[in-house]
Amino acid sequence: MTAPRIPAKYIEQLRAALENAGVPFTGTLKPGTARTFQVEHLGRAWELAYAFQAGGQAVWTLTGPGPDFEWGPGRMTDECVEAITAPVVEPEPEPVDPHPGAPRTHLGFELPDFVRAEWDTPRAEWFRLGLALAVGKLPDTRPRA
Repeated sequence: MTAPRIPAKYIEQLRAALENAGVPFTGTLKPGTARTFQVEHLGRAWELAYAFQAGGQAVWTLTGPGPDFEWGPGRMTDECVEAITAPVVEPEPEPVDPHPGAPRTHLGFELPDFVRAEWDTPRAEWFRLGLALAVGKLPDTRPRA
């Protein structure tokens, strides 16, 4: 059994929608497939596989970067173009630790910033001892024989 061919009017519909959005479209199929186009935009690669037609438009299976585009449900041509041309969201950088030499937790509790800032001072040592007393984990200070 052979895969269904893509009607020419839907290829033209896709071409027009992509080019109107500023996305280059060569119209050549992905090697080894009968109904999948590859498109690249803003450094991201996308695949549009023809699924079927509905209401005079083609429905495509869009595959692209990120978990939202892993062989998701069928999308109309306009929805595919919208997803492809959406701005790239840059992840926020990890915040810089203001106290890199101090641990974030002690005995399973998150430490306040003032303790982390003064980690090597008597004030922080007393805080740690108070925490140890509260959880019943005081250090053994008995004299050794």
